[in-house]
Amino acid sequence: MKNHGQDPKHEELRKQHELEAGEVQEVLNFLKRYGKQIAIGVCAVLVVTIVSGGITHYKKSRQIKVDQLLMDAETPQELEDIVNKYSSMPAAQTALLNLAKTFFNNGEVERARAQYERFLKDYKQSENAPVAEMGLAYCTEAVGDFDNAAEQFSAFVKKHSAIYLRPQAILSIARCKKQAGKIDEARVVLEDFLAGNPGIQWANDAEAALQHLESK
Repeated sequence: MKNHGQDPKHEELRKQHELEAGEVQEVLNFLKRYGKQIAIGVCAVLVVTIVSGGITHYKKSRQIKVDQLLMDAETPQELEDIVNKYSSMPAAQTALLNLAKTFFNNGEVERARAQYERFLKDYKQSENAPVAEMGLAYCTEAVGDFDNAAEQFSAFVKKHSAIYLRPQAILSIARCKKQAGKIDEARVVLEDFLAGNPGIQWANDAEAALQHLESK
């Protein structure tokens, strides 16, 4: 009979098996000693992941809900409810600006002014703050205070040198000066605007306003 104990290949396999068995036993001992702590750590990671995912889902769901409320809002009270209930969300800013605009369009200028002022108080760091600033100038113009309105629009232009509302504000300066009877000053504003902004979207409006002045 062949002596397997003398077989080099068999001996090598036996040693490999013993080595693997030893490694398995070391792993089992490690798990026996530290398995509970590892399980707790894994569970903690899972909990953090699940909670984080849940919060993200909740925020997205809430945002969708508020955006839908904003789209459906038709009355000042509905807009006011959004502002009050969801003040920390972006939709509240839009709702507040829409509320001010609604009052303005309805001829309730002072109520519109109050909402624009409220916006600048509550969201003064917002990127939409310039919209409220323009709104206040429009309110001043709407009550017939053309000189102060022109000053407000001028201050806006100086403060916001690179903003999409700037051309509109400059044309508003000219309009207010015209309504205040300062035709020459209005003409200078329009001519300077056209010289510095040839071919832009608002150029046609400026040219039309200038022609209207020339016909006076």
